Amino acid sequence: MKTVRFHELGPANVLRLEEVDAPTPGPGDLLVKVEAAGLNFSDIGKRLGRYLEPTPLPFTPGSEVCGEVVAVGPGVSGRRVGDRVAGVSPSRSGGYAEYALLPDRVAAIVPSTVSAEDALAVSNQGATAFHLLNTMARMAKGESVLVSAAGGGCGGLILQLARRFGAGMLIGLASTEAKREAAKADGANLVFDPADPDWPKKVADQLDGGIDIFLDSVGGELYESGLGLLGPFGRAVTYGLASGRPSPVIPLTLMRRCASVSGFHLDLLMERPGAMSQTLSDLYGLVAEGALKPRIAASFALKDAVAAHEFMESRAAVGKIIIRP
Repeated sequence: MKTVRFHELGPANVLRLEEVDAPTPGPGDLLVKVEAAGLNFSDIGKRLGRYLEPTPLPFTPGSEVCGEVVAVGPGVSGRRVGDRVAGVSPSRSGGYAEYALLPDRVAAIVPSTVSAEDALAVSNQGATAFHLLNTMARMAKGESVLVSAAGGGCGGLILQLARRFGAGMLIGLASTEAKREAAKADGANLVFDPADPDWPKKVADQLDGGIDIFLDSVGGELYESGLGLLGPFGRAVTYGLASGRPSPVIPLTLMRRCASVSGFHLDLLMERPGAMSQTLSDLYGLVAEGALKPRIAASFALKDAVAAHEFMESRAAVGKIIIRP
């Protein structure tokens, strides 16, 4: 089968289209004929060696796949050959290929009315958005939410789900006019340019007492500014480091406001039996109903994976980037 992998860490051009044997499903695995795979910032982090865990080499990126089950491993129940499924594979990846393994416990049936692109757009990023708001931030109705990278795939889903769950003021940060317009279309009341040095003051002027929830995937100075905007009992959750610049947290700055900070990593959630498959099933159902509207930025052929990575790194994408075998 054809696959894309890299044998060394580095820029996008380390990605190579190669011919390898198709994988064999082990216990609890589904072997999926890949209809499409999703591209995420974690793929780039793994390629650069900047992810939470070391990247084993050679490595095939792609933690999200959608496709038809063509074989099942020992111990799989409730799935059968011919099912159309999608899911997120914890750390293993392997989706940039004609065939990929997907653990049964992190997969869900995709309704026939939902495209592979839309299913992938709400898999990793939709599950992240859902659990950022509910599991981590424990958002209550009427609370205000500040979202960095609000024009991206995950940011847009955070805004849509927050609105659906009854959030109050929704404020986004987005780096281009196109992304700011996308964030507004996804439910943001206000959107500011993070390059504007006055954005923290503009956010503060809109709120009496500060932000209830700050969800950040950027880090660096932006994260520090967001922490400074937290109101009493405010919660900040970090789930990425797109800037590559971590920021220290000084507990005393949180104490007076009874504020809290936390981090979220989707892989850990996948260890909870049934948690991921149920979340994905719910999200695919929302897409089928038209209640959740994912945004697709572009689709690339497997042979054009280098261009797909370069497009994501350009920060020009508004929505999900898809790779098709």
